[in-house]
Amino acid sequence: MNVNLTIVNQVDAAAGGQGSQVPVQATRKVPPTDRRRGRPVRITVDLDPADYRTMRRLVAELGEATDTPTLAHSAMWRALLHLAADDEQLLARVAEQLRADSSQ
Repeated sequence: MNVNLTIVNQVDAAAGGQGSQVPVQATRKVPPTDRRRGRPVRITVDLDPADYRTMRRLVAELGEATDTPTLAHSAMWRALLHLAADDEQLLARVAEQLRADSSQ
């Protein structure tokens, strides 16, 4: 996809002039909509201090249980995601927790 842009010098325009215009040619590749993303997607989660301490404790416990002393936080989140995707009862418990959290 090619995009034609015209950049106007706003300083000239603000001073009462016409503003100098500079044409710019920009090229951007747009992936087809049916192609799947090939690389991981980064997300950010904001946790309050108590939740962060809980996450660190759980990751440490899981690291010991799996003999992985440097278990990444993301590994725990991925495992939970996979479990919830495959377990309707766990997903229902998560939904209950979400409802309880939103009513507070």
